[in-house]
Amino acid sequence: MSDNKSTPNIDWGLPGFDFAKLIESCQISGVDMMSLIDMEKKSIDALTEVNRSAYESWRNLMVRQTEVFQETMKAIAAEAGSETVAGRRTEIARQGFEKALANMRQLAETATESQKQTIEIMHQRFEEGMAAMRARGGSA
Repeated sequence: MSDNKSTPNIDWGLPGFDFAKLIESCQISGVDMMSLIDMEKKSIDALTEVNRSAYESWRNLMVRQTEVFQETMKAIAAEAGSETVAGRRTEIARQGFEKALANMRQLAETATESQKQTIEIMHQRFEEGMAAMRARGGSA
């Protein structure tokens, strides 16, 4: 049933199991199974990249939130130790509020950028898949 194409040696992460031979034994006339599997592998690779990107973005966001919290706590502790705090509570509160807003804005921008990167990876894989379908004569 093979159309004389050599089966590529693909490492599927399962020692002793030759997935390519299994697929080759399930050939359907007119269907290039290895091509379909390669397309799905690319989709899985893209999802892996999306997950990696999302994890890195989440980790960076958590690191920054921790830094912001530590900076805020240090500033509060430093201000609280000052004897002139009583007369400046309103000013201290305003400054803290402004700093919190600036930090929230920065974190939101970081999250937005990471989401853009994730969407770009998914969009690129979608376009590659559509191009592959067009090349095979599929309707798209």
